[in-house]
Amino acid sequence: MQLENTKIELYRVRTFTEKLTDTFNFLRENWRPLLKYFMYMMLPVSIVLALPFNHFFEGYFKLLTAIDKGNGFGNMDIWLYGASAVASVLIGVLSIILLQSLVFALIRVYNRRPERMKDLFYTDFRDDLFFCMKRSLIETLVGLAFFFVIAIVVVLLVVLALALGAVGVVFSVLGVILLYVALIALAFPLMMVTPVYLLEDEIGVIEAFKKGLRLGFMTWGGVFALLFIVGILSSVIQTFTMAPWYIMSMVKMIFTLSNDMDKPFLHSFIYVFVQYLTCVLMCLGYMISEILTFVAVTIQYGHASEKIDGAGVSKRIDNFDQFDNF
Repeated sequence: MQLENTKIELYRVRTFTEKLTDTFNFLRENWRPLLKYFMYMMLPVSIVLALPFNHFFEGYFKLLTAIDKGNGFGNMDIWLYGASAVASVLIGVLSIILLQSLVFALIRVYNRRPERMKDLFYTDFRDDLFFCMKRSLIETLVGLAFFFVIAIVVVLLVVLALALGAVGVVFSVLGVILLYVALIALAFPLMMVTPVYLLEDEIGVIEAFKKGLRLGFMTWGGVFALLFIVGILSSVIQTFTMAPWYIMSMVKMIFTLSNDMDKPFLHSFIYVFVQYLTCVLMCLGYMISEILTFVAVTIQYGHASEKIDGAGVSKRIDNFDQFDNF
C-alpha cells in the first residue's frame, strides 16, 4: 500500500521546531480517524457530562438568588447541588481517562501498523484501547493517592505550624509558597508519565512514574516550552467552543443579580435546551484541545527517550532479526 506521507518516527531527537512540526503533521495526517472515533466515543460522554455540569450552575444561580433575597437554600436543593458537583467531577475524570486511552491506543496502532491509521477499523485497536483504559485507570488512582498523601502531609504541617504561634505562621506561609513552586516544577515532568506507561508494555506503574519524572526533569525546558505553545493553541480552541455557553450563562447570572429573573424566556425549554447544547459543545471543545496536548507530550517523550536512553537505537537492535542477513 502506497502512503503519501512519510511515517513520523517516535523515537528521534528533535529540535523545538521539529517537535511542533511533527505534532501538527501527525494530526494533519490522521485527523479523519482521530475525529471519527473521537465523535463515536466522546460525543455520548459529553452529552452525559453536560447534564450534571449544567445543573451545577443552575444550582449556583439559585444559591445566588437565595442569598440575595435572604431566603434559605432547601435541603433538597443542597443535595442536588452537591450531587451535580460530584457527578461532574467523576464523569469529567472518567471522560479524560477514556479520551487518553483512545488517543494513545491510536498512537500505538500508528507505530505498529505498516499502513498506520489508513483503513482503520475498531477491531484493529480494540485490544490497545482496553490495554490503555486499564493502565490509564491505574495511573489515575496512583496519582490521586500520591496527591492525597501530599495533601495530608501539608495539612499536618500547617496545623503544627499554627500550634507554634507567630513563628509557625510565617513558616507555614513560606511552606505554602514553596509547595506551589514545587508543584509547578513537578507538573510538567508528570505529563511524561502517561506516554511512558501507555506506550511501553513491560513497564510497571511505579517504574513508569520514576522514568517519566526522570525524562521530564532532564528535559524540563523542552516540556515547558512545548506545552506552553500547545497550551496557547488549546486555550484558543477552548475559548471558541466555550463562548456560547459562557454568554448564555452570564446573561442568566446578570438577570439573577439584578432580581429580574421573572423573564419567561430565561426559564423556557428553548433557552434551557440551547444552553445545554452549548455545554455539550464546550465539553467537546475541551476534549479536542486535549488531543493536541496528548500528541505533543508523546512527541516530547519520543525525543527525551531517544536523547537520554537511546530508545530508538535499542528498538532497532531488537528488531534486527526481522531482516535478512547475507
